[in-house]
Amino acid sequence: MTRALWASFVTATILVGIALAIALGVGASDPGVIERAAAAAWGLVGLGAGSATLSRVTGIAEPRGSVPHQPPEVPTDSRTTRLVALERSLRFGATTSGDFYGQVRPRLARLAASFLSLRNVSITDKESVETLLGASAYELVDPRTKPPTDRFSPGVPVEQVSELIGRLEALEDER
Repeated sequence: MTRALWASFVTATILVGIALAIALGVGASDPGVIERAAAAAWGLVGLGAGSATLSRVTGIAEPRGSVPHQPPEVPTDSRTTRLVALERSLRFGATTSGDFYGQVRPRLARLAASFLSLRNVSITDKESVETLLGASAYELVDPRTKPPTDRFSPGVPVEQVSELIGRLEALEDER
């Protein structure tokens, strides 16, 4: 229970208690008024005690001096932003084939073309690329690949993308 809520509860309880005392002191003509005032006072006390107990038990109560929850920092560095976007693309690409085809495959194809050009091999030369990378890896970067018919079918697992990148790095190491 926050301090402001606790203060308003205590204030309301005190006002109802004062009203009950006035009603008793004046000698209210209707005994029902006194009963209703007493019931309201006890109800507020019970509600406040129950709220305080429940907030302590469930851990909702904020400790004194706590700092409000801050949202995660948004990256401002352009490199970090690109890495976050790449990670998001890889996750989406592993989820659906449409996301892989639209977001991940173009990046992988550019990367593969760059590494292959170091060996004077064009990415369109299927036989040479399959010899260097393997048939399954070439399927990921083949420029003649058509969009998937079912864009929501499972995407390409991150492990398969990682294997392709490992083969590309091995090409560079062999140089």
